[in-house]
Amino acid sequence: MWTTQIKKLVILAIYIGNSITLLAQTETTLPVRLLACFEKKDTSIITGELAPNFSVAGHTGEGASFRLNQIVKNYPLKAVHILSEKKTNRGTLLQIEITDSKGKTTSDQALVDGNGKLIYFSLFDQLYGLKRENKPKLRAVIPFENKNGSMYLLVKINDYEKPLRLLFDTGADGMAISQQLADVIGLKVTRENNASVVGGNTKIQVSDNNNILLDTLQLAGQGIAIFPEMGKEGDGIIGNTLIRQFITHINYDENTISLYDFGDFQYKGKGTTVPITMPAGVMILPGQLEIVKDKRYSGHFVFDTGAAYDLICFRPFVRQNKLLISGFKPEAQAATVSMGISSPTFAGRSYQFAISALPAMQGLPVSLMGGSAGNEQWQPGFDGSIGVRLLSRYNITINLAEGEAYFSPNRLHDHPQDFLVRNYQFGWDNIGQLRALGPVGTSENTDGLKAGVAIQQIDKYTVDQLKNKPSLIEEIRLKAKEESIPVTTVDKNIVNI
Repeated sequence: MWTTQIKKLVILAIYIGNSITLLAQTETTLPVRLLACFEKKDTSIITGELAPNFSVAGHTGEGASFRLNQIVKNYPLKAVHILSEKKTNRGTLLQIEITDSKGKTTSDQALVDGNGKLIYFSLFDQLYGLKRENKPKLRAVIPFENKNGSMYLLVKINDYEKPLRLLFDTGADGMAISQQLADVIGLKVTRENNASVVGGNTKIQVSDNNNILLDTLQLAGQGIAIFPEMGKEGDGIIGNTLIRQFITHINYDENTISLYDFGDFQYKGKGTTVPITMPAGVMILPGQLEIVKDKRYSGHFVFDTGAAYDLICFRPFVRQNKLLISGFKPEAQAATVSMGISSPTFAGRSYQFAISALPAMQGLPVSLMGGSAGNEQWQPGFDGSIGVRLLSRYNITINLAEGEAYFSPNRLHDHPQDFLVRNYQFGWDNIGQLRALGPVGTSENTDGLKAGVAIQQIDKYTVDQLKNKPSLIEEIRLKAKEESIPVTTVDKNIVNI
């Protein structure tokens, strides 16, 4: 009995001692190094105090390093004092007093991990527009048009009266429209910039300090990229403009995007938290691809609501892991074209794919990027892109301030995966209707089956039969290798493919 109590006291003493040591180390090293860093305008002084997931306004890696360097060069910090600490489930929250060169004192917060390394400093976040509130408020609920998972928002720019139909595209850093539309609106070019597109890089123009209106939400001082051309669908894109300023909840069951202040936010529904990073302006998720059974590859994939597919693996990842000669069986050959840069792709089915800790999705369609003259030297910094055909199976809350996204299965989640019959792709939408998604490998519809049309029956099986017994889909796919397959639309048209 006495031995057990003594052990408990020793463990408690060790725990208290370690906690005191951690705070003491933080108090002595973090403020001193922060101050020295600002005095000497040298970020290398504080590098050893930064956690691996250190972020500035949600940006991590190179993005955080760039922003930290700008802050250190320009912010007049003169004194730093740690006032108190509070244990949280994410680390130790420090209350910090900051004094600038004019003698102005502010109260800020910093989060450090179990090793006393800095995860975020609210002062840095605020300087880049990310402010945490004690009680996050709902700022707007914005309806979107759901086109097979792709989200289109109505947006007004400056004094141009006509609303624009912009694709909500988390695979893009910000807003973008075509040169032709920019001329009509009257956007003023303020600078040039380099932009990364799928397969390579291109140079674009940028218009700064624009006002935009989304439903009831007004955002001032927005930058808009101007590309020579944009895609045929919609008037342009609205990228990570929203997720950088708000906790963003995408509800595919109701076709709405809800925007909240950053802060102590409680996620709704049963779901799974997934870590996200933003090293280069776009969100990255960890994923595990099993291209064929027992051949697994871990990678980092762009969270890309602007992409109308399930999953694509970029050329460096494909080449490094030799995915095209791994036993993968392509069912169709196509090409991805982004801003004039074309890359060959090979479409087929993976054995399974999982986003972080989410349950793996069996038989997920995947495209593997082949080599071309334009992409062999391309180094995107990530391994592929997860598109809306996968993402739209979840309601998702993106919380950039905390470096996480919360995935909750929605109505579409349990429907069968998208599938190919010959060179034509089919998949369910968020109201449970099977649709033709379009041909793979050709831009022309030679079979007369329009992309987006609702399907009633494929071969002799109804949509309900295919949904309830997915093995029938494989039966049709095998049959299609030998003969044409009749497809009946909801308006009773029959098209043989």
